[in-house]
Amino acid sequence: MTKYSINNSLKTVAVVPVFEKIGLSAQGKLLDKQLGGLLSEMYNSNGFKAKKMQMSFSRTQDKETPAVLLVGLGEEKNLNIRGWKQIVGAVVIALQGKKITGFSLAVPAGLVKKLGVKKFGLDTVVAVETANYAFDEHKTDKEEKVGLLDEVILAGELSASDKNNLQKGIKEGVLIGQSVNYTRYLGNTPPSIMTPTLLAEEAKKLANPAPQGCRVKILSRPEMKKLGMGCLLGVSQGSVEEPKFIILEYLAGKKNEKPTVLVGKGITFDSGGLGIKPGNSMNDMKFDMLGGATVLGIMKAVAGLKIKKNIIGLIPACENMPSGSSYRPDDILTAYNGKTVEIGHTDAEGRLILADALSYACEYKPKEVIDFATLTGACMVALGNDRSGLFGNDEKIIAKLKNKSEEAGEQLWHLPLGEEYAEAIKSEVADIKNIGGVDKPGLGGASTAAAFLQFFTDYPWAHIDLSCSYYGGKGKPWIRTGANGFGVETMIEYLK
Repeated sequence: MTKYSINNSLKTVAVVPVFEKIGLSAQGKLLDKQLGGLLSEMYNSNGFKAKKMQMSFSRTQDKETPAVLLVGLGEEKNLNIRGWKQIVGAVVIALQGKKITGFSLAVPAGLVKKLGVKKFGLDTVVAVETANYAFDEHKTDKEEKVGLLDEVILAGELSASDKNNLQKGIKEGVLIGQSVNYTRYLGNTPPSIMTPTLLAEEAKKLANPAPQGCRVKILSRPEMKKLGMGCLLGVSQGSVEEPKFIILEYLAGKKNEKPTVLVGKGITFDSGGLGIKPGNSMNDMKFDMLGGATVLGIMKAVAGLKIKKNIIGLIPACENMPSGSSYRPDDILTAYNGKTVEIGHTDAEGRLILADALSYACEYKPKEVIDFATLTGACMVALGNDRSGLFGNDEKIIAKLKNKSEEAGEQLWHLPLGEEYAEAIKSEVADIKNIGGVDKPGLGGASTAAAFLQFFTDYPWAHIDLSCSYYGGKGKPWIRTGANGFGVETMIEYLK
């Protein structure tokens, strides 16, 4: 675990942020004097312009500060919390690449003034924690594993009050960062290991030892059958893995307070079923449970921060696999609320298991319901992998989620629902069908999928289609490849 501390001056490997066109800060100038003008020389070199994430690194002859890293912040007017977190993350990964295990960071006074000292500490630590994480436990060569940070020092001239608030931010940042990484760990785990049963076991661990007011219940196939969860049972019937319906209850609010219900899609592997995915389209389908992992990460953070609210987590979990017992196109499934669904395609399975969970959420008479799902490729086509789609039937929830996502440095984009999308999924032989198109099949896929979910809601509701929940290749300069934990930070801001 990384140790965080606060100091007045830069020590160890010093990281000095620099705004474009402004030059060294007062703190940077002090260090420059100590190092005999080295920072000025680095700053004035032809190649360094202090562009966002641009770096210049140099070893020194100083025992107290053996190396220094200048990092560009770009123009001051353009720096926001998302950009700052990217810069911090990129610094962590760059220093890890040099086998450096600790550094001190010069606190930019202007940014602290803009954000507030507590939020600055929280978001900086979250950025460090998420950049420090690497899913390399299956590598056998120790030299190939990432060397994790031992210590990070936040250095700046701060009052006693500011230091106290900074420490509070650091403490919260560690909890939130670890919860984000927990979501990533669940998503990155290979699908032969991360089965519905193991996902359910992870939920049990969150409640044992039980935080005050937290309990978990796991429904297996017989209980689901008794309750009439026909959509979850239908999707799961082609797999040898048992489906699970995970219920987490965190009741730290007032006894009569209506809960916020969080619903997460938990398809631990999606082959497409009988409508099997072609070629490489089946790669990365271990990430199809990231909605469920997001809910678990949120619940972990909520319990750690002791948020005084009533919050319920619902995760329908199963595999979608082809076999002689798989559900078929043209089947008609009956959801928990009694509504019937015509199957147009077996690879539109996530919305089916969510139909049972969204229907079951009614049992809690919720204040609001927010669901998280890697629901459609159409949303990724529309938005890419740096934003996630946001839908809903309540403008206040939509506005608050957008606002809180910006505060957390995440990005949500509001996409439409409407009569045309609801019409596109009407069935001639059942109440609704699980796939449709606007004018032509395949068009408006993210919105028709959201319209399907809306059919099973009669409460204030929002849906987040997790387009940017994982990165391929080598990831980004500030975060490594695989699951990125999107949504956990936004929801903690929302629930706080």
